[in-house]
Amino acid sequence: MLCVWFLRLLGKLFGLTYEQISVVFNLWLQGAVLMLSGLAPAAAAIYKCATSDSYMWYAVAISLTVYAALYGYGFINMLRHYHLPFDDAFDLCVEDLNKLAAKWRTTYQMVNLIIFVLFFLIIIGVNIYATYYIVNF
Repeated sequence: MLCVWFLRLLGKLFGLTYEQISVVFNLWLQGAVLMLSGLAPAAAAIYKCATSDSYMWYAVAISLTVYAALYGYGFINMLRHYHLPFDDAFDLCVEDLNKLAAKWRTTYQMVNLIIFVLFFLIIIGVNIYATYYIVNF
């Protein structure tokens, strides 16, 4: 309920309904943040290529550029899947989460928390750690 309360408050601040702010925040904004976090390790490796004499960084940079491209590809596909109008995007997301809940044998709310909180934080953390590690290697 804390997440619902937060989104309702955020929606009021921006003049959006709960459904609209859910699509904007959970899908589009969080998706953009994930995509950008996926670019960070590649950017760090490219920086290492420019500042290091080791050719190893070229292989790392190429690999991480592919990794970043996968984030971009995933984000574009997510935008295509959950496109406007807002109500359709929201309903499709709820339908997808309910399908996952049935498959995982849990509730819609649990799937929502796992994806939009737990997985989001883990992926952001991994990308931040990888970037930090590369820069300080």
